[in-house]
Amino acid sequence: MAAPASKTVQDLNGSWSVNNDLSESSAEILKVQGVNWLTRKVIALANVTLTIDQRKDENGEILLDIENKPSGSLPATQEKRVLNWKPVELNHGLFGNIRGRSRICKLADLDDDYLRHGWEDGTEEVMHFKTEHLDSKGVVTQQVGGFIVLNGTRYHARQVLVTKDDGERLEAKLVYDYQS
Repeated sequence: MAAPASKTVQDLNGSWSVNNDLSESSAEILKVQGVNWLTRKVIALANVTLTIDQRKDENGEILLDIENKPSGSLPATQEKRVLNWKPVELNHGLFGNIRGRSRICKLADLDDDYLRHGWEDGTEEVMHFKTEHLDSKGVVTQQVGGFIVLNGTRYHARQVLVTKDDGERLEAKLVYDYQS
């Protein structure tokens, strides 16, 4: 289902399901991020729905709670982010020890052409997540979220870029249907 025009990176509240037909495979990305083979296979078969709660706290900082719920028997995972670009270290159930930063930023603030291009006309701001995989030395994942138009239909999307110290780059676009 098309993303309503009222949805922006300032308001992603709602339920979003991965459109597997429009999304690119993330299997190689998950492998580089240290996700084991069996889990990668199960993820590839699952339909994932994101339930997003986005709000401001009493200090005006944007809080983002995301429930990643795969179909089948996989448990949901929770992401709790503060969009202030301050580093947060934690042990993630899927990715191990990570250091992440989150923000809403201007396209011009992004340091990679792949992440800056492909958004709907008029896009000025995007949501940017940067994750260092501390257990996989030299692996950094960047996700940039915004909106794209494909065949006249507006979708929420994330462009994912994984880089390694040896210069290897992996890219994937994830496209989401608006549910409610």
